[in-house]
Amino acid sequence: MTVAQNLSSPPAYGVTYASLENCELRFESELAFQMDDGSLLTLHLPTSPGERQAIQQAVWQQFQQAAN
Repeated sequence: MTVAQNLSSPPAYGVTYASLENCELRFESELAFQMDDGSLLTLHLPTSPGERQAIQQAVWQQFQQAAN
């Protein structure tokens, strides 16, 4: 079985982590595939601009609410 065949059917999960470092948001995105044997195949991916913007807006809104 090739890697391409393995990736064609397992469930996939996307996760993005955001952290605040030196007053700047940092992003890390991963795509994880659950394999038939229960293991995970994890790929590190760039975070899309739209996802970055959505996270930044959510963090900014929480910051504004906390300031009031």
